[in-house]
Amino acid sequence: MTVSGPDFRQTWLWRQAFQTPRSDSTTEEQEFFRTQYLSIRERTAQLVSRIAVDLPGMTVHDISHLDALWDTASSVAEGAVNVNPAEAFVLGASILLHDAAMSLAAYPGGLAEVRTTVAWKDAVARLALTSEERGGDKFDVEKLPDTVVQRVVPDVLRRLHAERAEELAEQAWRMADKSQVYLVEDSELRRFYGPTIGQIAHSHWWSVQKLEQEFSEDLGALANRTLNRVDRVKLACLLRVADALQLDSWRAPRFLRAITNPSGISALHWSFQERLARPHIELDAVVFTTGQPFGREDAEAWWLAYDTLNAVDRELRDVDLLLQGRGREVLKARRVKGACSPEILARSVQTRGWRPVDARLQVSDVPSIVENLGGSKLYGNDPTVALRELIQNAADAVQARRKYQNRPADWGLITVGLLSEGDRTWLVVEDNGVGMSEQVLTGPLLDFGTSFWRSPLAMEEFPGLMAAGMRAIGRFGIGFFSVFMLGPVVRVYSRRCDKGQETGRLLEFRGGTSSRPILSPVSGGPVPIDGGTRVEVLLKDRPHEAGGLLHVNSYSKRTMSLDALVGAVAPNLHVAIATMVQEATQPVVQPGDWLKISDFDLVRRLNPMLDRSESDTPKADRALMQPIGDVNDQVFGRAFISPSRYLFSADGGWVTISGLRASRLHNVQGVLLGEAVTAARDAAQPLATGEALAKWASKQAEMIAVAVNDEERQARSAEVVLECGGEIGNLKLVKCGSDWLTAVEFTERLRCSTELAISFDGEFDYDENQDDVHPKEFREEFEISEKIALVLKHDGSILRSGGNSWPNSLTGQSKWSDSNVAAHTRELIRSVWGENLEEDGEERVVGKVGTSEIIRHVAVFRKADGEGFL
Repeated sequence: MTVSGPDFRQTWLWRQAFQTPRSDSTTEEQEFFRTQYLSIRERTAQLVSRIAVDLPGMTVHDISHLDALWDTASSVAEGAVNVNPAEAFVLGASILLHDAAMSLAAYPGGLAEVRTTVAWKDAVARLALTSEERGGDKFDVEKLPDTVVQRVVPDVLRRLHAERAEELAEQAWRMADKSQVYLVEDSELRRFYGPTIGQIAHSHWWSVQKLEQEFSEDLGALANRTLNRVDRVKLACLLRVADALQLDSWRAPRFLRAITNPSGISALHWSFQERLARPHIELDAVVFTTGQPFGREDAEAWWLAYDTLNAVDRELRDVDLLLQGRGREVLKARRVKGACSPEILARSVQTRGWRPVDARLQVSDVPSIVENLGGSKLYGNDPTVALRELIQNAADAVQARRKYQNRPADWGLITVGLLSEGDRTWLVVEDNGVGMSEQVLTGPLLDFGTSFWRSPLAMEEFPGLMAAGMRAIGRFGIGFFSVFMLGPVVRVYSRRCDKGQETGRLLEFRGGTSSRPILSPVSGGPVPIDGGTRVEVLLKDRPHEAGGLLHVNSYSKRTMSLDALVGAVAPNLHVAIATMVQEATQPVVQPGDWLKISDFDLVRRLNPMLDRSESDTPKADRALMQPIGDVNDQVFGRAFISPSRYLFSADGGWVTISGLRASRLHNVQGVLLGEAVTAARDAAQPLATGEALAKWASKQAEMIAVAVNDEERQARSAEVVLECGGEIGNLKLVKCGSDWLTAVEFTERLRCSTELAISFDGEFDYDENQDDVHPKEFREEFEISEKIALVLKHDGSILRSGGNSWPNSLTGQSKWSDSNVAAHTRELIRSVWGENLEEDGEERVVGKVGTSEIIRHVAVFRKADGEGFL
C-alpha cells in the first residue's frame, strides 16, 4: 500500500536545483540530472515496495516516504543553503537508497545471500545463546525453524541496510536472459557518482564526527556534464536531518496501521507518529505539534515521542556544530522546540487528562549503588573476589582475540603482579586480548549492569565474533566494579589489538566511583605492546596484613604467595596465567594442565594452605583422582571422594566457572566444572550428568575398597557414592560390634539371624542425662556391644546451596530421615528377611564403659516368627 505524500516536484530544493534558472548551470544540465534522477526513482520504487513484506509492522518506508524527504530537507534548507543540479541528483539518489536495503530484494541472492553474511551468523549465535541462557528451546543453527528465521531476518536487514546501501548504486541484478539491470542505468553516472551516492546513503548511520573524516574533500565536477562540485558533507547532513525529522501522521496512517497491526515498540512508534502534524520552523527551532492529544492510555507512546524528539534535537545540534566549524552554509534549524523539557514539549505535543513529569525511577547516588551492588555488599569482604573478576575480564578478552583473529585455542597470556612504590603496592593484571576502543572504554565498561559481550555494540566492533563461538564468562556487567573493593585509585590502559599505537587510552579513577574518571591518550608505556588491557589498582590494604590480598583470613596471621593465590583463584582457566617476578614472569596455570598435573599438585593448587608436603600426602589418596566424563569423552571434572568428618570443611575441592573458583565442595577433592547461578558467581551448579557422575562414583568405590585401609572412611565414602547414584561394591557399610562389614558380609550374617538391633544415628556419643560415667571415660573406654550394629550418620552431599544439595537434585536419591547408607541397609534387611519383618524402637544396652552399661534407643528388626540375636 503506497500512501501519497507531498509532491516532491513542488519542494523548494527541487525547484531551485532543477527548474529555476541558475547562473552556475544550463537548462540542459538541469534537465539531464532531473531526468536521470526520475529514472532511478522509478526503479527504486519497485525495490522499496518489498520492505513492508520483509519488515511488517514498520512505519511507511515506500517511495512516498522517500519523496517526502525532499519536503523535509527543503524546510531546513530553504534560503540557507545552495544545492546545484549535480548535488541535487546525488542527494536525491542517496535519499532513494538510504533505506532501500531493508528488504531481501536488495540482495540478488535473496535470503540465501543474507544467510552467508557475518551479521546473520552473529544474530543467530546471539539468539541461540540468549535462548539457552533463558532455558528456551535449542535449535540447529544450520537448519533454523521458520519461526527463528522470521525473527532473525528483520534484525539482520536493519543491521545491514546502511552498509548495503553503499553498494546499491553500482549493484547489478541478473535477469533470466542473463542480462544485467541497475538502479543507476547511465553507466557514466554510475561509475562517477555511484560510490559517492552509496557513501552518503550509508552515512545516515554514521556518527556526525565520522562525516567530516570520511568526506573531508568535495567531489569534483563530472567532465562534459557539469562544472559544479559536490559538497558531500552538506548533502550527508541534509539526508540525516531530513530522515530524523520525518515523523508525522502521513508516515503512520491509521488505516494502514489497522491492516498491518504492529505490536510492541513498533505499535508505540505508530501511535505517536500518527498524531504528529508536519513539523514547521520557528526561528532556529523545529516545532512538532499534534492534532489529537495523547490520553492517559497513550502515555507510553508520548514518552517514546519525547525520547525520539530529544534524539532529533541532538542530531540537529551536532550537525550545526559540524557545519559551523566548516565556515560554510548552515541549516535553518538547529534544535527541536521543547526538547529536554517534558513540560515545554507538552505545550505543542499535547496531552489530555494527565501531565508529563519526568518522574522516572532514578538513581541519585550512583556511586553508592555501584559500591553496594558491585562491591562488598554483593561479593562479601573477600578481596580475592576482585582479583577473580579482573582475571575473568582478561580471560574474556583473550578468548575474544582467539576467535576474532583465528588464533590457537591455547594462545594468549594473563600476567598478575604486585608492584611496590615506596610504602604503596599496586595490583597489576594485564592481558594481550582484543583490547578496548575509546567507545567501549567509556561506554559498556562504565555502564553498570551492561555486559559488552552480549550487546549489539560487540557485533559492531567485532563482526563475526558471536558466530565464531564467543562465550564470555562475564554475563552481568558488574564484575569490573568489584575492583574498587581493593582501592579507590584505578588505572585502565587499553588499545584495540587491530589498531595503531596512537589509539591507546588511559581511563583513570582517582577517587573510586564517587569521582569522574579521566580519559587521556597514551602511546607506549604501560599499554600492552601488541594490544590488550592493563589494569592497575592501588591497594588500600597492604597485601600481607589483615584484610590484604595475600592474608589468609581474619583468624590467622598466615599469608600465601601471589602465585599460590592466582592458582587457587583460577585453577583451571583456559588462558595461561603467570605472575610477574622482577623482570620475568613465572608460569602459574596453563590451558588444560589441570587434567595433566599430578594429583598432589592439583590438590595443592586448589588448597595452597593445606601445609602438606608430597611425602605427607597419602599415596592412596593421590591414586584415587579420576576424571569425570561421559561416553562422548566430555570432561566434567577431575576429583576423588574424600569424605569430610565435619559439616563445614575448608579443605574440599571447588566447582569452577570457566576455570575460576566459585563454590567449595564437600566430601570431594578436585575440580568439578560448573555454571553460575548468581551474579556474584559465588554459587555454581556442576555440569556433570547423572550418568557420568554415577559411573565415576562406582569406580571410586572400587578403588577405595582396594586402596583405603581405614574402614570407617570406606563407610563414609559409601554414603557419598550412593548420593552420586553409584554402586558401593565392596565398601564397608555396616558396623556390627567391632567389625565393619560389606553389603555381602552383612547379608550373610542376616541369613544366620532372626533379630537385628541397629543404630542409624552413627557412633554413640556421651549423654549426660543417661550415662553414669565421666565424659573422658566414655571417650576413652567405651566398647560397643557385639549384639549391636550401626551405620554412620554422614551427609553425603557434595555441594550445598541454600536449602538444596547436589547431587541429590541431579540423581533424585530419595531422602530418608537418616542417610543413603541407612536406606540401603534397610533394603538389604528386607531383601533377606522379606517385607513382613517387624520393626520397633527399643531401649537396648549398646555397650559398656568399664562395668557400666550404656543404654540407647535403637531400631530393632525381627524376622517373622524368628528368635535370637545378630
